[in-house]
Amino acid sequence: MSNPSNQPETEPTAAIDFASRTSIEQVEEGQDLAPKFDRDGLIACVTTDATSGEVLMLGYMNREALEKTILTGEAYYWSRSRQVLWHKGATSGLVQRVVEMRIDDDQDAVWLRVSLAAGTHSAPASCHVGYRSCFYRTVELKTGKIGYAETEKTFDPKQVYGDAPNPTVL
Repeated sequence: MSNPSNQPETEPTAAIDFASRTSIEQVEEGQDLAPKFDRDGLIACVTTDATSGEVLMLGYMNREALEKTILTGEAYYWSRSRQVLWHKGATSGLVQRVVEMRIDDDQDAVWLRVSLAAGTHSAPASCHVGYRSCFYRTVELKTGKIGYAETEKTFDPKQVYGDAPNPTVL
């Protein structure tokens, strides 16, 4: 069934009870989800394509974004530039459906493996600039010269986002 609003089918009603961090053993090898948010209340999140393994983006989650991602199975992030909770794909239709979620050894970083939905004007992608991955550029070692790993955009950002403000902050 299609979801024209691109919002999760049901809003989460339960809350995730993150554990208090009580010991190294508990954090590193225990069964408790005890994420360590930084001083700004954020945790880094690497997102990759579940099929290809391609790195799509690096984002950040606050407690609410992590909780909603767990409860809905769709990726939510905290936008540091806009200071808002962000459901990936709410505007573009490029929803990230979580196939697998992992947390690292000291529980201060999350890894999402996702399947990508195509937007209304495009093929599956993650980058607001129009490329499939936010990591569309290469950096040459020793010189620092920038090149392009992706030579064509997947979609036209103006067509997808219209007059919405660009989230990149100088």
